[in-house]
Amino acid sequence: MTRKSMIAAACLLAAACQQDSGDRAANGTAEANQAAPGDSRQQAKQSVAEGLASTHDHSRFVGALKAAGLDTTLSGAQPYTVFAPTDAAFGKLESGDAEALTAPENKARLVALLTGHIVPGAVTAEDLARAIERGNGKAQIATVGGGTLTFTRSGDFITFAGPDGGQGRLGGETIRSNGVVHSVDTLLTPR
Repeated sequence: MTRKSMIAAACLLAAACQQDSGDRAANGTAEANQAAPGDSRQQAKQSVAEGLASTHDHSRFVGALKAAGLDTTLSGAQPYTVFAPTDAAFGKLESGDAEALTAPENKARLVALLTGHIVPGAVTAEDLARAIERGNGKAQIATVGGGTLTFTRSGDFITFAGPDGGQGRLGGETIRSNGVVHSVDTLLTPR
């Protein structure tokens, strides 16, 4: 798939999502972590950045976003989908690597890493499931950082792979006022 067709696919996914933006299960089954009925309106009022900052499981990712200056971007009106690594995903890094990433002299490397987890538009798990089905078991989306995320199904779950060969699984999904946050169990590194 060419870069131009990946960008077109990302735009189509974003358009489909904007037409159908209710809360959905992250893995497309009843077992998914959905918000309680009273929570969805409050979640939708918060931006992607505010929503991430209000969770307990993404504090290291939020710190990295702030160090890279991307927190303000994710607070804006433009929709984004963020595949947010959990604190446990950051814990898989070698000792000291996470701290080194947030050092001022490594800002370009940090931005490259984080933008590899962000795609333009609002893409839900349901959108991904439909794209995987249409793509005969595989869907690809271009990231803001210029890489490609590849999505497939593994049983009831949606899995993904990054350009570095790293693989992970989508967890909970939250709809925000300017996009979607998918909690993921892997930190992808750019090539």
